[in-house]
Amino acid sequence: MKITQRLRWLLAGGILLMTLLFLLFLFFATKNFLDLWDRLQQLPEWLFYLYSSLIVLVVLLSGWLIFKLLFTGKPKAAMQNNKRMVPPSEESLQTEITQIEDAGMDTTDLHTELDRWQERKASGQVHIAFFGDVSTGKSSIIKALLPEAGVEISLKGGSTREIREYAWQTLTGDRLLLTDLPGRNEAEGTLDEAARDEAIRAQIVVYVTDSDLNRSQYQDIQELATFGKPLVIALNKRDQYSHAEQQQLAERIRSRVAGKEPVQVVFIQSGGVEEVVRVYPDGREETLQRPRKTDVSALTRHLQTEIDNRLEQLSHLRDSSVLHLVQEKLDSTRAEYRRQQAAKIVRSSTHKAIIGALASVSPGTDLLIQGVIGTRMVQELCKLYDTPVNQLDIDQFLNFSQGQLQKSIPLLLAVAGNALKAFPGIGTVAGGLVHAVAYGIIFDALGHSVAHTLEQRGAFKAAPAVATFQEMLSGNLEERTKTFARLVIEQYRGKHDG
Repeated sequence: MKITQRLRWLLAGGILLMTLLFLLFLFFATKNFLDLWDRLQQLPEWLFYLYSSLIVLVVLLSGWLIFKLLFTGKPKAAMQNNKRMVPPSEESLQTEITQIEDAGMDTTDLHTELDRWQERKASGQVHIAFFGDVSTGKSSIIKALLPEAGVEISLKGGSTREIREYAWQTLTGDRLLLTDLPGRNEAEGTLDEAARDEAIRAQIVVYVTDSDLNRSQYQDIQELATFGKPLVIALNKRDQYSHAEQQQLAERIRSRVAGKEPVQVVFIQSGGVEEVVRVYPDGREETLQRPRKTDVSALTRHLQTEIDNRLEQLSHLRDSSVLHLVQEKLDSTRAEYRRQQAAKIVRSSTHKAIIGALASVSPGTDLLIQGVIGTRMVQELCKLYDTPVNQLDIDQFLNFSQGQLQKSIPLLLAVAGNALKAFPGIGTVAGGLVHAVAYGIIFDALGHSVAHTLEQRGAFKAAPAVATFQEMLSGNLEERTKTFARLVIEQYRGKHDG
């Protein structure tokens, strides 16, 4: 209690002191301003306006600099975000696909995606995907729409384990393709990505839920909303909510989901069973289960209205999202290919460094001993990532890396020496082999740090690469040392056996 009271007194004293200092500053500032104003009044008229104009110019210039400093980056970032949201054209995608094919990448999935898109465009069908968590009633809704489709419905959660398609022709003659997607958050969790992709390919997405949305559902819906296509949230088990509760729930969902298209919420009843209590004349009670009345008319009316009013726009939105999906897969294919090729380049360069290090005196004291191999490795990695690089940047990176090695070399040599003890029969040559193991660790970390920097930053930056090199040099050191020790022993024995 005494401490609290003391703190209060200190705070009160601090506030009083700050108030007095502010008033003192205000008095002096006012006095100086008034003195300056009086002197300005005594100047010739031309000098008075010149001085005043100079003050105004300085204020405007400082305001302009502050504005540029705080706000100039935002429009550029917004332009970049808008550029990313603009869908690529089919021609540009075909050009990129041809380029990565020429580089040796597998583009089968990309061609399959484009072919499927063209087939659906030619069929004239409106593709509607049913998305949502496990056991929320997706299959039941489709069964209600298509009683003759033979949709399997199970009381056990997650009965739909694969993507199923059903054709439906409305009373007005529209041909629809209904896709029943596997439930989200299934135990296996292996089809979430496939379900997401199929929802992206559709013209309309129906997200089915049987209660208010949880966090993961909101994340799913928010992601789907970014593609700018009509999104309908079908809230199943309508009979559990009063009319007022339905309105409140729909308004809360709409307010929390932001997207190009307004989110529509409809309430439905997909069937199922309900428990009822039968009371007999003699007073006996019996609990029975009976089929719950099915009513998906609100969803049917909404889908029909969307198709009638803007079928052409729906097709355009579908085309844009599919092209986005192809671009996403293309970028993923390119990134995976680059990671694989980078690993090969690093592995090859590390092997060369080990061979060269078998005759070196002290690894790490001067990376220029292996400068040619290091330079070639960085150049090949930059070429793989289409990043320009000059010799000055490479030399700077190698020099910085050499500086980082000064503290690490004793530890590397000690760990390498311990690892080589597991290999009997190497005799007096252990010293040279220790150096070779150390060089293997060094070049492996160097190469992976450069590849990581190129992938994350899209450019070769010496300082971030050196920082990553330092982290990778010490990471999982014991296991990596054993790996390179085996490699060095195999290289040494193969050389002498030959």
